[in-house]
Amino acid sequence: MMIKPILFKNSTIFFLFVSCLFLAQSCRKNNDIPNLPEKTDGGTKKVTASYTFLRKEVIDFKAYRGSDQGGIEVSNQEKPESFWNSTKLADYFYNTLTVTKDSISETPFEYQINNFKYELRKDSVYRWNRYADFWEFYGIKKSDTIEHYVCFYSFQKHTPPSMVGENGHNSGEVKYFRYFNNNQYLFKSPAEMKNRNDEIAWYNIKYIFVKTK
Repeated sequence: MMIKPILFKNSTIFFLFVSCLFLAQSCRKNNDIPNLPEKTDGGTKKVTASYTFLRKEVIDFKAYRGSDQGGIEVSNQEKPESFWNSTKLADYFYNTLTVTKDSISETPFEYQINNFKYELRKDSVYRWNRYADFWEFYGIKKSDTIEHYVCFYSFQKHTPPSMVGENGHNSGEVKYFRYFNNNQYLFKSPAEMKNRNDEIAWYNIKYIFVKTK
């Protein structure tokens, strides 16, 4: 009558022993797997410099409105808020630029475009536009500063033979010949703005960042 309990007890002990031995071996095998090093990019992402926001400067503001006699410059009578709402004009740009060998990150950032590849051509910085696949002007890099150029633009053409319009902002700078040239959809000069709803305005500013010491 005492044999069965003894055999059952010994069988349980043996089972537990084998189970522990198997688990120990499994753990030892897992620990024997070496930790693979994280993938690297050869150091291209190593931070080379950090720039903090210093100030904003207005480059220029130009505005023209059409009339029966042609376009009239109204830059002195109007303000940027007449063409772009206050939210769009707000200083929502970035307090820090983190510059590596081949990229710039604007922080704090919300979108993928805030982390981009850049190319330096003499003192001009160009960023790669990943959505349109071209190098666009970003700003100027000096010994210890980066100037990020930002432009706001508004264009409304009601004078025949075509109606065209746009309103927005981007990196870079708008100049006179963007809207006054030989393109049939634009104007050769303000004199061709014969409709009172014709409107052209641009507002160029730059955000200056200084290298952190």
